[in-house]
Amino acid sequence: MIIGVDDTDSEDGLCTTYLAAVMMERLEGLGEIIGLPKLVRLNPTVQFKTRGNAAISFSLETDRPLEAKKIALETLMELSDFSGPKTNPGLVVAETVPEELSIFYRRALSEVLEVKEAQKIIDRYDLWSRSFKNGQGLIGALAAMGAEFPDCTYELLAYRRPERWGTPREIDEESVWRADELTYPGTWDTVDHHNRKVVFAPHSRDPVLFGIRGEDPEILRAALKTIRSEPPERTVIYKTNQGTDAHISPGEIGGVVEDRSYHLQGVVVEKPEAIEGGHLFFPLASEDGTSAIVCAAFEPTKNFRDKVKALAPGDTIEVYGAVKKRTLNIEKMEVVRLAVLEARTAPLCPSCGRRMKSAGRGQGYRCRVCKTRTEGKVLAAIPREIEEGFYEVPPCARRHLSKPLVRMGNRKVHPSR
Repeated sequence: MIIGVDDTDSEDGLCTTYLAAVMMERLEGLGEIIGLPKLVRLNPTVQFKTRGNAAISFSLETDRPLEAKKIALETLMELSDFSGPKTNPGLVVAETVPEELSIFYRRALSEVLEVKEAQKIIDRYDLWSRSFKNGQGLIGALAAMGAEFPDCTYELLAYRRPERWGTPREIDEESVWRADELTYPGTWDTVDHHNRKVVFAPHSRDPVLFGIRGEDPEILRAALKTIRSEPPERTVIYKTNQGTDAHISPGEIGGVVEDRSYHLQGVVVEKPEAIEGGHLFFPLASEDGTSAIVCAAFEPTKNFRDKVKALAPGDTIEVYGAVKKRTLNIEKMEVVRLAVLEARTAPLCPSCGRRMKSAGRGQGYRCRVCKTRTEGKVLAAIPREIEEGFYEVPPCARRHLSKPLVRMGNRKVHPSR
C-alpha cells in the first residue's frame, strides 16, 4: 500500500509530518514500512497553503489492508486541526501508483492545481480516499504518492512531547553551533552565521522540535548526537525534494506566469533602489530588450541585499525565484558578466604610478614626486563590490525547496552561512 496525506495542519498548530510519523508507528503493527517516508514540498507560491506546503507519502507492506485504512483514517481524524481556515485534510491509499501521478507531482511543484483534477484521477483509478472540508489535501496527497526525486536530500525531524506543545523550546544553542561545525557542508541551514541565528527550529506551536537537513541519513544522525535539547518524543528521517530547486523552471522574461518559480537571464536596466522597509527593486530586461520584469530582494533576505545593491546597469545576471504580481522574488542569483564602469579621474604618473594632482585651473596635472605633467582627466575603471558567480539569500530567509550553494558542485559560488 502507498499512502499519501496532506493539509492536516493549521497556521496555529499540528503538523502533517507529525501526523504521518504517528500513523506509521501505528501501522507497523499491521506490517512493515518499506523504505523512508517522503516529505514532499510543493509550489511555494500557493495562496491557500498553511506553512511550508508539505505533503507526505510512505509505503506499507501488509496483508490487512482494511485495518490499515481504518487506522490511517482514525489517525488523520485525531491529529488534524479542523478549526484552521486553511486546513482541508486529504488521505489517499493505492496498491500501485499510477504513472500519471508522476506528471501530477511535477505540475504540483509549479502550478496551482484544482481539487477536481485530483478527484478525477481518484475516480479514474478507483483509489481509496477520504477528504474533508474543500478537499484540497487530496492534491498534495496524490502529488506526494507520485513524487520522483532525480535529486534528493534528507531531513531528520525531532518531535516534541505533546505536553510541551505551545511552550518555549529548550535547545542548547551552543551544541547546535557545534553540530554545524562538525557536519557542514554535509548538513546546512542549521544556523545562520552572518545573522547569528539558530534557524533549524520553528517558533510556532506545532509539534516539531527541530529539523536537520543534509546529504545522507548518517550525517543527520551524527549531528543529532551532538545537539542537546529537551527529550524528543520521536525522530523520523524523511527523504525529500528540499534543497533541490525542484520548483524552478527555466523561462524567458516575456513568458512568465503568476505564482510560478523561474530561472531567468537578463540585463540589469537600472541600479537597484530601496524603498521604505529596506526592500530593494530593480528592472531586469531580456537581452534583446523586448521584455522586462521587476526583481526584488525583500528585507528578510538581510545581507543578500548588499550584493543586490552592488549590481549596476549593464550587468548580465541569472535570477531564481517566484513570480508574484509581475515581480520576481529572488532566492539566488548568478552574476554572469559584470559591466565595466568608468569614471573620469586624475591620471597616473607614467614614471612612478602615483595618482597625479591638479596643477591649477586649466593647467592639467602633475606628479609632485617626478614633476611630470599631463593634460586633462582620463577614464578609469571603477572597482566593483561584487564578483561573478552565485549568491544566495541567508539561511534565515531560505525557502525549503531552494538549493543551497553548497550543493552546486564545481560552480563558482559564494555561499551564505
